[in-house]
Amino acid sequence: MRRMFSTRHRGVLVALLTPGVALLLAGCGSDRTDRAAQDQPSAPRTSATAAERSPDSDARPDETPSASPRPSGNGLPADPPADASARVEEAFRAAGVVALQGNLRYIDPALGTPEDIDKADAQCADLQRNIADPDRAAARRFSTGNHKVTTADGKRINTLLRNTYCG
Repeated sequence: MRRMFSTRHRGVLVALLTPGVALLLAGCGSDRTDRAAQDQPSAPRTSATAAERSPDSDARPDETPSASPRPSGNGLPADPPADASARVEEAFRAAGVVALQGNLRYIDPALGTPEDIDKADAQCADLQRNIADPDRAAARRFSTGNHKVTTADGKRINTLLRNTYCG
């Protein structure tokens, strides 16, 4: 008999998969070359075709101008793009937000909205300041006019935030 993965543990699955997704979205090691141009067959090289492509008539046919750094011997670019670190951080932040939304929905299906991310940031600040009765504060903060969060769920939210989201 085939066993199905329980949807009850979806938040755990999301938390486990998000770092890998973040790395895929970050595009590790892109060398910025046009893959379509590489797949096309090249015409035979002659001095006439090299001269046609060269904007400078004094340039040698075997020299081609390069906008990106030359790759090192192992096939990787010599220098990563300047904004690579910022893109990776942004991807990890996005993955963390998606994981938090999924985990909040696991605690209470009414939670996990984009507004709850702002509430989670404020709750993290309160947790760092060691406020009195953080579980009740979380229950009040995440409650809305249409939905009441219990103190027990507030405790679960605080445990989630401390262990995964607050940094």
